[in-house]
Amino acid sequence: MSSLGGDALGLYSAVGDAFAGRRLGFGRRRAAVAARFAQHRGVDEEAVAATWVAGALAEVGLIEVVLSPDASPHRRLLATADAPLLGAHIVASLSGLPRHAADLVRWHLEHDDGTGIPDRLRWDGIPADAAALGITHAYLAAIEDPKEPRDPGEALFAIVGESGRRFRIGLVRSFREFVLTSEGWDAPLDLPVRVEDEAAAITALAARIDARDSRTAHRSERLASVAEVLAARLGHDSDRAIRLARMLALGRADDAIQHDDFDPLSRFARPQRTAVAKRAAAIATAVPAYADDAPYLAASAAWYEDGALEPVAAILALASAADSLDPLDAPRRLGAAAGSQFDPEVTRAYLAILGVPT
Repeated sequence: MSSLGGDALGLYSAVGDAFAGRRLGFGRRRAAVAARFAQHRGVDEEAVAATWVAGALAEVGLIEVVLSPDASPHRRLLATADAPLLGAHIVASLSGLPRHAADLVRWHLEHDDGTGIPDRLRWDGIPADAAALGITHAYLAAIEDPKEPRDPGEALFAIVGESGRRFRIGLVRSFREFVLTSEGWDAPLDLPVRVEDEAAAITALAARIDARDSRTAHRSERLASVAEVLAARLGHDSDRAIRLARMLALGRADDAIQHDDFDPLSRFARPQRTAVAKRAAAIATAVPAYADDAPYLAASAAWYEDGALEPVAAILALASAADSLDPLDAPRRLGAAAGSQFDPEVTRAYLAILGVPT
């Protein structure tokens, strides 16, 4: 049985957490509580599954929201207002998911009084499953608010206080009953739902992150191509090298990580590369099926002179550097850095592929 924590949906969920500035794993918690609330309300199995997926991916649309650090509060408000709609498009693009999940993502932030986003629906115009997900999201967000966390009782009181304005009265009553009377209402819950093509989903996720910055557009596929050829030439697992090359993009799933203008082989660039690699590793660690990939991602920022470097991580390190260099100058500079920054064997293999004498 596949689980959210064991497939590409887990990566999408963790990336949504990252862009929302939440704890990695918040989306999985929201998915479990929302699905259990759906079961409490007596909806059918398909609706429960759709709610679970939508709970996991509710904030994934933030991938598409790109703002400059100095964007005004008004500009940020306008940009994030489209996030549920953008998220719905992403969910709809993932084949194999319950067909209503995208609608729940789109409308889970609508308010009963018509002040919500993105479509300003109101009252019964908001599907009940989407409205229920919105209540669950608001409740857990209040409990895990990084600036002013509330205990469950305080968070529930706040939800009840919004009854009839943000939230539907009947659903608030049901949610209160669910929290107060259901044993294990906050227990983890995984359902046998997954995308049909895992590799394609990860490829699309990396491409969306790449597209946030013109300097990194299509970068993951360039890295994957280099990593595949190098891994095959050196006798390593090409499929894993390809996946890891794409997963490096996860390190940029954080608006706080900014680009620098240092030379890619400069020691001054190391902290930036290390931050990106560690961020990618943290997201991989948060998804059980990909936790074994985390050490390779983290090690991809290391230099050869730092000590023994796992061969596939060494491939990632060289591929990343090569992609950042002027193609005409890359052979000379990479060759000069062999044995200090890069594994000599990996460097020789790369130069041989280019037809450069070594």
